[in-house]
Amino acid sequence: MNNKHSEENIKIEIDAINVQIIASIISIGTVLISILLLYNQKLEMEEKEPILNATQTQKLSTFNRTLILIIVIVFLIINFLLYKISKEEGEDLKPYNLQLVASVLTVIASGIALYVVLQAREGKQISDVENPVI
Repeated sequence: MNNKHSEENIKIEIDAINVQIIASIISIGTVLISILLLYNQKLEMEEKEPILNATQTQKLSTFNRTLILIIVIVFLIINFLLYKISKEEGEDLKPYNLQLVASVLTVIASGIALYVVLQAREGKQISDVENPVI
């Protein structure tokens, strides 16, 4: 029975790795969007024609922040699943506890960053907070 349980846990861990790969690829996309937003802001500051107008910038920034929040929630869920598996297998839980705390804090930070972008009025620059790197 223990051997079968271990096989189930291995399948869950493999699925978690697959999800992490996809989420990591998507997070690269969020970095590219952040670069685009920063470059757009630079063009505006240099009084050149920006790539995006204020409405597009706000929508893209909101989309990017939402995507980042979803990604960090996915990583929190994966960390919790790995914690449960490790607990079942009697492993040392200290590293998993720390990772869970870090994941929760990241979700909180991402939620706050999304809230800030949602509260920004159209055309108002919030450049200091809208494009931090994950």
